[in-house]
Amino acid sequence: MTVVADRPPLPRRSLYQQFVRQLLVPLLLAFALATTGTVLIGYHAEQSKGATERRKTVDTFAQSLVKPLWDCDNATAQGIVDALAHLPAVAAARLTERCQEQRLASGTQMLESGDAPRYRTAIVYRDERSRQFDVGELEVQFHPTSIITAALEVLWRYLVLFFALLGVMLAGTLIVFRRTISEPLDRFRAAIRTGIEPDRSGTSPLEQEIRRHNDELGDVMQAYDELMLELTKVIGQLRENEQALMQTVRRDPLTGLGNRLVLEEELERALRRAQRHRKPGCVLLIDLNGFKPINDTHGHAAGDRILQETARRLQAGVRHSDTVVRLGGDEFVVIVENLHGDNTLQALIDKLGEAIAQPQEYAGHILSVGASIGAARFPDDGTTSAALLVHADRAMYARKSRR
Repeated sequence: MTVVADRPPLPRRSLYQQFVRQLLVPLLLAFALATTGTVLIGYHAEQSKGATERRKTVDTFAQSLVKPLWDCDNATAQGIVDALAHLPAVAAARLTERCQEQRLASGTQMLESGDAPRYRTAIVYRDERSRQFDVGELEVQFHPTSIITAALEVLWRYLVLFFALLGVMLAGTLIVFRRTISEPLDRFRAAIRTGIEPDRSGTSPLEQEIRRHNDELGDVMQAYDELMLELTKVIGQLRENEQALMQTVRRDPLTGLGNRLVLEEELERALRRAQRHRKPGCVLLIDLNGFKPINDTHGHAAGDRILQETARRLQAGVRHSDTVVRLGGDEFVVIVENLHGDNTLQALIDKLGEAIAQPQEYAGHILSVGASIGAARFPDDGTTSAALLVHADRAMYARKSRR
């Protein structure tokens, strides 16, 4: 025999926890996409903004170099180039002046190739007659724009906005979840525990919840209510079937009398009542005489008629509180309580014997049987059902032998 160990109870998982966990993955995915998009957008925005600022810076310094170069003041021009090279965004600056054909440089070494943005502009002097004179050329190399720098520049603003929107969305989602799912489920559970009995309004709490929800949750409640009603019908039918089965098990199908099971139960009860109230009773074991020849001559239908009529006469000859059972075949048992005196017992035996011996008509034939009746008194002849039946059986066979 295999012993199945008790399984530990499964950990309870609330709907809130499941909802948040399942919502967490799409939220993280949305966060990752939003962050990536924000970084890319910020990087391109910074590049565009940086290009504009770099061009403006180059143009501004180019304008400041016009007069020193026209005056061939290389010292001032070198100062302006040094100031330009010290700007945080500038990597190197180089000025080619036309007056003395010198090249003024500042900052790191100018790279001829690479990703670093470079700007070159001609420095032109215009006189009062709008004549233009090329006085030099300014070349500036800037530091490359870092995507990390661009991201840090704009990302924190978007993150603050994103987390604010996320908090509002989560709070609103949880509130909606509680109102639409959690609270109705709590009322549904309370309605189940309360039962299906109607209140003063004539409707049960479950029916009230079903009417309140015209949605999928209401469909679940309706299905549960229908299941409970169907289950109630099934349980009622099973109880009726059980009662009918118990009656079938306890009753003789031919005569409708109780069978051996009823005999054991009723005799045990009679013995307990006799001991408690100190009132004697008796058990009568009845065997029909001449039954077999009738059964062999006229058929089993005639025998069944004899048994049915005998059962009816026995029930008519005793009180409603007494018990008549068919032991089997052509044997019957009668349990009589509150019986006093041998004369009373003998009068009952004679009465039942005379009733059984009365002729019966069947299919144009007059049939008659006799009865051998053995009696056992309780508690004098025994205090158990087995002892009383043995004593009554012996008395019955003694009468049959004398007959």
